[in-house]
Amino acid sequence: MNIGIREQNKWKRHQKIVAAAEKLFVKHGLDTVQMKDIAAASDIGIATLFRYFPKKDQLIVAVATKNLAGIMDDLASIACSEKTAFQRLENVLDYLFKKQSTDKHGAIKFREAFESYASFTREPLEDVQDYMDVQKKIIEVLQPIMQDGKTDGSIRNDINIEATIKTIINAFGTFSSNIILKEPITYPEKEFTSELQQQVLKDILLSHVQPTNCSQ
Repeated sequence: MNIGIREQNKWKRHQKIVAAAEKLFVKHGLDTVQMKDIAAASDIGIATLFRYFPKKDQLIVAVATKNLAGIMDDLASIACSEKTAFQRLENVLDYLFKKQSTDKHGAIKFREAFESYASFTREPLEDVQDYMDVQKKIIEVLQPIMQDGKTDGSIRNDINIEATIKTIINAFGTFSSNIILKEPITYPEKEFTSELQQQVLKDILLSHVQPTNCSQ
């Protein structure tokens, strides 16, 4: 019983550290934030922090993994709904559209910073496999859309359905993140909003997979 309580308390502290680190990383950037800042924000000593995360890179990956895993349950719910594959694909894009539009300075900002940080490190980040595993799990939860797309007739069958759906979701998510973050300095026209561009791209991508003369 005591072991269970200790493990629960340890997990709660772990989660508190990750949450505090995420707020600091989003506000100040990955390079600027120091471990002592995270310890202070977590109300723990620096030695305790290092017992949980011996390296700052491990904490960065932990935040990135939590950040990405936060959308998995929602995507799984969409992928398993009682709709056609085409409708579920559209719902996934709508979800990403809404999620990113309402969190312009949170998860998106951190994810972009993390992927850039990971790309320029000289050595692979420690524990980065955890982040990659979440990416794989997200693909797995989307499999019902890909499988049903091959059989329910809602997606054209003259294309590689699995590769196309993966590409559409990845392209839409990447594009949306990019234009949302760059909107203040890239698109001065008031009518040329990031939301409008996301809608245009969504329509283009969906039109590519929709069977000719098929109304969804």
